[in-house]
Amino acid sequence: MIEDKYQITTKALYINLLLLKNELQYFERFLSEAITDFENWLVKLRATRSVFLTLNNVKDAAERTQIQGSNEFFAKTRALRRNLVFANHFRNRGIGHLNETLLKRAVQWCPQIFFEPTKDNEVFKLVEAQRTIIESCINTFIDKDGVQKLFGTEIDLMYPPNAEQFYSYLSALVKETIDWLTEATEIIFGSLDHHTDEEIQKLATIAGQTSFDLKEESEFSYSIEEHKLHFSNAMKALEQQGVDPKIMDFMREKFEI
Repeated sequence: MIEDKYQITTKALYINLLLLKNELQYFERFLSEAITDFENWLVKLRATRSVFLTLNNVKDAAERTQIQGSNEFFAKTRALRRNLVFANHFRNRGIGHLNETLLKRAVQWCPQIFFEPTKDNEVFKLVEAQRTIIESCINTFIDKDGVQKLFGTEIDLMYPPNAEQFYSYLSALVKETIDWLTEATEIIFGSLDHHTDEEIQKLATIAGQTSFDLKEESEFSYSIEEHKLHFSNAMKALEQQGVDPKIMDFMREKFEI
């Protein structure tokens, strides 16, 4: 394919993994913070739910792509895919989609959301709603015998040993995923072409052919004659707008072919 000439697929994978790594590093800060008040607890719970969406996106990327690394990297990739199965469970029920049955179980599990003395306290309701969704996602990840697959027991984040157990697990999983993304992006980065000024001019012309109709293919054709014509027309338009001659001279020196 013509787009392979420009490493479109490889570069798309690179920015995907780079963004996922950045997102996990962002969430990691909130997940490691101590709880000091309800507002802080709400931020941590929101980050807890959100991080599973990113973790599931990493799982998808790790399963769809074949990155040419060492045998050790392949082993890490296989292990990560297995370890992110729960992220897929969580994503499909508690963040990418909110499963109606799970929501009903969450209400049953946490009746204090509708406690009379706190009925007008929205922050309290949000904290408890976030918490019960998280706990319900954890506690519905069960084997054929109804036993929670990761911890062997139901998790209640208000019970300190459960909270420590869960957040230790999540912290280790996020770190493992960030480490994998770091290695994956380093491998891909080593194969990427970065462009000179002259190449950027050509690619700027190709950029103008980008189709944002995702059902269609983009064009990657390039004509130096067409490039010169577009540049000439652009310069004429700038001259008519009264752009500073020094800027015009700079642009000709920098971009004219």
